[in-house]
Amino acid sequence: MPSLPCFCVFALPVCGLLGWDLLCFSSNMINKASFLLLSALLICCGAEDTVSVGNIMGDCQPLGTRCFKFVSTARSWAESERHCVAMGGNLASVHSIDEYSFIQELIRKQTYRNLRTWIGGYDAVKEGLWFWSDGSRFNFITWSPGNPDNYLGKEHCIQMNHGGSRLWNDSPCQLASPSVCAVQSV
Repeated sequence: MPSLPCFCVFALPVCGLLGWDLLCFSSNMINKASFLLLSALLICCGAEDTVSVGNIMGDCQPLGTRCFKFVSTARSWAESERHCVAMGGNLASVHSIDEYSFIQELIRKQTYRNLRTWIGGYDAVKEGLWFWSDGSRFNFITWSPGNPDNYLGKEHCIQMNHGGSRLWNDSPCQLASPSVCAVQSV
């Protein structure tokens, strides 16, 4: 278990995602507070994947005011988010079908497949209340049929390209999958 600064041990519902055996409380956190706490936790508790934002995100693909990068290394959702934060971004949030199609094409261009991939959605704060790890509004959904279903009570993170529909699935956060990071480009 990593050594935690004292501020990291207070009520963080995401600590269970990171595998820490801490007492977690879920309170009525608003979206921005949840984002700030998640980012602070990931930063304060160490981003072992420290990399230069310019070197890694420099080859990202722009769309609107953001730039997206497919990361082929399979990691858990929390490890993927930590990696994106180390590069100056977050796991990608999706706000339209155009963005979703763009991200799918980004993955296909690099893998020649519709690979299941982590994006930044999670409901670990409260079951069924979805947030984006970048703190933006959760104002678009494209769930695959029958989802989200929180199968066995353990699915709290969004994987895209699920099944034949290639839409979203709520998946166990500890699964190792590639990911898509996004950073503001302006």
